Amino acid sequence: MQSVDIMAVGAHPDDIEYGAGGILAKMASLGKTMVWVDLCLGDKGTHGTPEIRKKEGENAAKLVGAKKIYLDFKDCEIFDTYEGRLKIVRLIREYRPRLVLAPAWDGTMNHPDHLACGKMCRYACRFARYKNVLPEIPPHAPQGILHYIYPDQDKVDFYVDVSDHVEVWLQMMQCHESQHQTRNFSELRLAHAARCGVVIGKNYAQGLMKGNPIIIEDLMTIAQGTREL
Repeated sequence: MQSVDIMAVGAHPDDIEYGAGGILAKMASLGKTMVWVDLCLGDKGTHGTPEIRKKEGENAAKLVGAKKIYLDFKDCEIFDTYEGRLKIVRLIREYRPRLVLAPAWDGTMNHPDHLACGKMCRYACRFARYKNVLPEIPPHAPQGILHYIYPDQDKVDFYVDVSDHVEVWLQMMQCHESQHQTRNFSELRLAHAARCGVVIGKNYAQGLMKGNPIIIEDLMTIAQGTREL
């Protein structure tokens, strides 16, 4: 049975790249294996067709060696439902990730699909370990779930320095050319990453939220994150 280090989940074909692309480029450089899951193909978006957006997402994933998977949710109709959770449970059990990365599930967001996606992923990580949920598939418990943030959110628990991986991240975002007809979202994300970088004294950073307390065995693991800049 296959196993990957990270399963990244997004509501739409560009969410993972915009929200956590720098982080995932860094993880790829460290040899981490990844599968990316998009819940829908952005079928109600103003620009691009589902076919175009699917191809754009696949091109972005190839840049870091990630496998791209698409589920059958409908754009603007993504809600936290039991049936939706089970779709994600199936993938967690198939790919057996150590870590799940999903959009923030709490707070304000400019698209409700994002919050619903994050919430479903949280519950799916729990349900995936229950043997009597989809009993025909062996259970799997990811080691954890973390949530990537968007520029309209200000709650951050962790910052990841992505300064050395901005070039690859930018290439990933630029794959989504159809979405740049309204606004240059690549520039927006880089500007936000630069602001996050200021907080930790780096050129560029991306933020993550936790949902549960983090267990620490060695205080030195978090020593750098507690120093005064």
